[in-house]
Order: sequence, then structure tokens, then C-alpha cells
Amino acid sequence: MDNRFFRLKRLKAQVKRLLPLLYAFVSLVLIWFGLSAHPVVRSMRLSVVRFVSPVVSVVAVPLGWMRAGHENWLNLWNAYEQNEALKKENQELKQWRTVALQQAIEREELQSLLKYIPPKKSTSITARVLADNGGTFARSLIVGAGSDNGIKKGMIAMTANGIVGRVVDVGRASSRLMLMTDYLSRIPVVVGGGKVVCVASGDNLALLKLIAVPEGAAIAAGDVVLTSGDAGLYPSGLPVGVVAEVTDNDIFVRPAESEISEFVRLVDFGLDDVLLKDESPCPCGG
Repeated sequence: MDNRFFRLKRLKAQVKRLLPLLYAFVSLVLIWFGLSAHPVVRSMRLSVVRFVSPVVSVVAVPLGWMRAGHENWLNLWNAYEQNEALKKENQELKQWRTVALQQAIEREELQSLLKYIPPKKSTSITARVLADNGGTFARSLIVGAGSDNGIKKGMIAMTANGIVGRVVDVGRASSRLMLMTDYLSRIPVVVGGGKVVCVASGDNLALLKLIAVPEGAAIAAGDVVLTSGDAGLYPSGLPVGVVAEVTDNDIFVRPAESEISEFVRLVDFGLDDVLLKDESPCPCGG
């Protein structure tokens, strides 16, 4: 009995050693069978195909049903998960709606107590940039829109990223913009989370410089710079740029829009009452 057991064990070990060779031989035979152009082999291939095709067709039907059932099950499961996510999101939205309603009520009460006057609605006109034309202002642009198009002095020039400058001269068909980086430009701003109040000054360079910074103010590179609304030339909260560098003597700001595109948006924030009127003829044409 023991000898028979050991013989079987040795036989299984020998078969294991021969299996790779057997697999390689069968693979070579199948490759030769598939590639051979011998008439007998081709006839055998056609016979095998004719025999196997009906079997494959029969087997493919239940496999197709199983695949379709699996896909339907996955779709149902995904729909269930999406439904649960939507329920959760809907619940959160209801909570936020309650918070928003409470804040709206509080705002109305505060406005009634303070006799709050809401700001005027802004209007805007998109204009094409025609030329960089210097003149009185070292860094300025001419745009192809003027008084005939509703452009007024003091309108703010913006792009999707933030402020570009301000309309300083208006003709009938064109207007001049003074860019933020012009040496005559001064914009009251607030900087960073500490809301440090100072002024962004142009210097005919690519960067702005912060001046009138309170002593000991905590300003760091990366702080966002927004208009403060002081002096009434710019409304509050418009993007001016980001603090790029802080040295011992100066703080530099990278403008929100460093490269002027073909078009700018001229926005009227209703600041006419605080602007100084200059009715002198516009040298920009039109």
C-alpha cells in the first residue's frame, strides 16, 4: 500500500514537471493550426468553426442575459446610492435655506433700524482695446467706446480676474483708461484677513506698491488685496491683486489682471456724485 502511494506521488511530480512542456506544445500546435495554409488544415478549421458556432450561439444567449442582468443590477445599485446622496443633499439644502431665511429677516431688521440705503445697481459695457496710447498717463489704454455708447468718466475697467483701471477721459467714439499701474493711480484697499487699510499705488511698473501701511500691520505674501471703497472712486470688495513680496521697506502687489486681453468690461457702479467732473475736451478722439 505504501509503495503504491509513493509511486503515485512520484508520478504526479513527473506530470507536474511535464505540464509546462505540454502547454507549450499544445500552444504551438494551436498556433500552427490557426496560421497554416495547408488545404487539409484549412478544411479542419472550417469544420471546427461549423461545429462550434451553434454551440457558441446557444451559450451566448444566457451569457447575454447574465451580462444584462448584471448591468441592470449595477444601474439599480447606482441609482439607489445617488438617491441616498440626493436625499442627504436635499436635507442639507433645507437646513441652509432655513439659515438664509433667518439671515434675510435679520438683515431686513438691521436695515430698518439703520435706515440703510442699498447701493445702486451696476451696469456694464464691453469694449475693445484699441491701443496703448500713453499721453498724460504713462500707462493707459484707448478703448473703442465713448459717450455715444454710454461710457462715462469714472467707470471701472475690469476683466474676469479683477480691476484693470478707470475711465479718465471720454470722447464720442473712444475713451481712455488709466491703468492701476500708472504712477498717478491710487486705490484705497484692504489687505488680507486682518483687513489692513492702506493704499495701492502705481509706479509705472508691473507691480503695485502698498503705501500708507499702518505701523506693525501683519501683511504676508499671498494676502488678497481688495478695494476698500474709501474716497468713493471704487466700490468696496473688488479684486485688486495679491501680495507678491514683502521686504523691509516695501510691499509689492501683483495685479489681479497682469495681461490685458482684447476686451475689457466698463462697469458703472453709480459713483457719479463723488467724482470730480472735468469737462475739458478729450484728446483721445471722437
